Amino acid sequence: MTIIIEKIRSLAADLSIRYDSLRKIWQYSDSQPTEITLAAALVILYPIATFLELGYSPIMQLLAPIAGLYQLYCVSGKCLSCRVRASWVTFSFYLLAAVMYLYCGLLFKGPSYWGWILLSVSSFGSLKRIKKEELHRKNG
Repeated sequence: MTIIIEKIRSLAADLSIRYDSLRKIWQYSDSQPTEITLAAALVILYPIATFLELGYSPIMQLLAPIAGLYQLYCVSGKCLSCRVRASWVTFSFYLLAAVMYLYCGLLFKGPSYWGWILLSVSSFGSLKRIKKEELHRKNG
């Protein structure tokens, strides 16, 4: 019985270390690859998915790809404040999609729709990291 308890304690300690590691990666890792992925999905997938599932909405289908291209432009440049602005816009579009899917009753129809929540969380995490980096650079 004591062997099982020791194994459980060891496993709990290992999981705690891994959780702390993931938390540090989430808070401090560079977010450029995530920004590029979110922007590409905003340009390519966002207008197609929202058109097919929610219907025609010019604000969503026309402006989202422009926002994604702006995100790619900012990531490719050296201006951190541009990346913060673009990340804010990208987060807003993903959150808008999640809210629209919820409003239309589609968000909980199947697990595949939960991706909008995942994209919203991912884009918020990216925005948070970039803003934190911007504040760190300004304050030394």
